[in-house]
Amino acid sequence: MELRLRDLMTPAPLTAAPTATLAAAAAAMRQRDVSSAVVLRDDAVVGILTERDLARAAAAGAAPATTPVAAWMTPEPVTLPPDSEITSALERMLERNVRHLPVCGDGVLVGTVSLRQLVRAASLRRVDPWAPGTAKGLENVTVAETRISHIDATGGRLIYAGHDAVRLARERSFEDVWHLLLRGVLPANGDFASRVAALRSVPLAPAALRPLAVGEGGMMSKLESALAATGAAWGLVPWYERDVSAVEEEAVRLASVVPSLVAALWRLGRGLDPVAPDPSLGHVANYLWMLQGRAPTAAQVMAAERYLILTAEHGMNASTFTARVIASTGADAAAALVGAAGALSGPLHGGAPSLVLDMLDDIGTVERAGAWIARAIADGRRIMGFGHRVYRTEDPRAACLRATADEIGAPRVDLARAVEREALAQLRAAKPDRVLATNVEFWSAVALEGAGIPRELFTPTFAVARTVGWTAHLLEQVRDNRLIRPAASYVGPAAV
Repeated sequence: MELRLRDLMTPAPLTAAPTATLAAAAAAMRQRDVSSAVVLRDDAVVGILTERDLARAAAAGAAPATTPVAAWMTPEPVTLPPDSEITSALERMLERNVRHLPVCGDGVLVGTVSLRQLVRAASLRRVDPWAPGTAKGLENVTVAETRISHIDATGGRLIYAGHDAVRLARERSFEDVWHLLLRGVLPANGDFASRVAALRSVPLAPAALRPLAVGEGGMMSKLESALAATGAAWGLVPWYERDVSAVEEEAVRLASVVPSLVAALWRLGRGLDPVAPDPSLGHVANYLWMLQGRAPTAAQVMAAERYLILTAEHGMNASTFTARVIASTGADAAAALVGAAGALSGPLHGGAPSLVLDMLDDIGTVERAGAWIARAIADGRRIMGFGHRVYRTEDPRAACLRATADEIGAPRVDLARAVEREALAQLRAAKPDRVLATNVEFWSAVALEGAGIPRELFTPTFAVARTVGWTAHLLEQVRDNRLIRPAASYVGPAAV
């Protein structure tokens, strides 16, 4: 069974009155050897005083013998009932950036839990193979160990194999980052870039791609079909019991050809001939060249390259997890990428940047931003580009792409800044208990538009980037494989 707060809380917690002095509260905490005291007024929880609060008071010069607890406590703390799951308590703590949480049953204080207790319990979760715990959406469930990337949710950093992703986006090429995610080290020379440049040719003739390109489906469904056809054309077979180096070669070939497939499908769908890849161009510049049929500007390449680097990998997201699940069955590399692309096609995963442009279209001018945001919040509509499932602060990728949009003079950067300013202010006022900072989708939309990429290609361009992460995870799964097979909790009727 899943651990609940009642299983690990500290019962009979230390309490203090709001009028008690800091000195008295500190002495009681030392005597009980605890790091917090719950502040009660008429048995109601009105605050919590922690060692961190006492340190802040001392640093500010507060007189402990006369200063009341109420002056330095955290008022109106988050409380949860004792039957709450530890994952839900962890989420609330991270949202509010607190380390202690009172536990109340039927409005009565029954215990406290600390962040340390929750983290320890999360890593030492009770195990019963015949009664598995549940977590909707596998939230906070660790499904694999990885050396590929790390998301620092509270610090607001994204780490690729030991390197800060934002710094990589500013200083390195997409091929360098690709090599890092694939091999764990940055390349010493340009050999890898030359290798992938020679692998960009599509194995399917335009006549084979044209029926897909002109069909009624969306671009992602067309890309999925083209990826499957590419795997078939290359004769890819399940990797199980084959040499890992051969699987790596297939993965690199697939990732190299995805931009060519996207560009060919896009152009054929508009009655244009595909543009052959240019091996003299870098991966990103070549992608823009194949889309536009003309040499991209330096600003366009910079914006697109930073975007592609920053979105190449992001932990165990839905599409990456899908790729690893399929890879764990021993299926061929193309099958794993087709499944991952299918997951990315869902609007809850890969469709947000284009919706940001739709929102900016609707707002229209800087002067309309405040009223538009206010109306959207009042109507309960989602403001696209704000809030993140993982980050508890501003998405570091958003900050980099905001600066990039400024650098290249993106067409709607002034409007985007006004919308961001209004959205952050009004969301914080309307929902003070939630972290709703800017996420990567907001500034991705502005940067991609500045790079000359049509909004219909935002999600396929995301796939061009994320294919590198998918293939890195695929190979990590292959090298240490165990079939991914989670359990489900049966809630149906009993047998009759």
